[in-house]
Amino acid sequence: MNRKYLLGSVIFILTFSAFFLAIYTPFSSTSWISLRDAQSFGMTASFYIVALAILLVSKLIMHSVQSKIDFTPLKYILWIIAEVVIISLFYTHFTYIFIAPLEESIFNIMFKAFGCIILIIAIPYTIMTLFAAYKAKTEELQMLQYELSLVSGESVVYPSLINLYDYNGALKFTINSDSLYYMESQDNYVKIFYENNGKILSYMLRSRTKTIEENLSDTSVVRCHRSYMVNVMKINHIKKGGKARYIVLSSDDIKPIPVSKSYFKNLITKIDKYNTSQAATLAAEGEESDKAEA
Repeated sequence: MNRKYLLGSVIFILTFSAFFLAIYTPFSSTSWISLRDAQSFGMTASFYIVALAILLVSKLIMHSVQSKIDFTPLKYILWIIAEVVIISLFYTHFTYIFIAPLEESIFNIMFKAFGCIILIIAIPYTIMTLFAAYKAKTEELQMLQYELSLVSGESVVYPSLINLYDYNGALKFTINSDSLYYMESQDNYVKIFYENNGKILSYMLRSRTKTIEENLSDTSVVRCHRSYMVNVMKINHIKKGGKARYIVLSSDDIKPIPVSKSYFKNLITKIDKYNTSQAATLAAEGEESDKAEA
């Protein structure tokens, strides 16, 4: 899970909770969440700020340890339950300190808070999980359509195909190098951008950028930045803006790719090798054509 998804989940949960509590509070005997006066607004805002901090810290910790811990669905659910327990304990403590007199027992308040918060968190997480699954299936379908197009195109002369493997060494994606534009590192994933039927599509592969770089060392793909790899076959030109350099690819739909100083030499070397191989190929084709005419 990348940082954008984790932080987006926090915003979605807080937004959903506002609508949920607006409906739930009038029917609850233990909820004091309200905006009717300055005091209620202050307590509600204070609780939300602390709850937001708890969720943000939780997501940042999850983001930092996910490279060391394999988050199975069970571990992910247990992590969410831990978030709910912590927020419920804070709500109970906050209620005990600032809300008086208490008509409900502490345990009853904590039990109801746990049930309410689990609903507030579970519904957004379920929606986001279904959306993520739908997006993943859509990408897999696009990949399948692309691979089928490689097989069915009878009159096309194919350049070399590139195989891409995941963390476990399983083959996940085979792509025509003439269709591949660039790759972007996103935490423990690499996002692959390629062209199919005139459209720029993407596929998310769970793998280390360094591993892919090593596996593709003999292809036209080269590392140009800590977060980017490009296909030199798709480079239109390289421009310099100030002290920075950028690669402009042959598709107008793709933003310029930054080039790091430490990778610039490797980039130029790869371009020279590609140009040399192209010249050799053209020369060989010319010789074969001359022999055929003779």
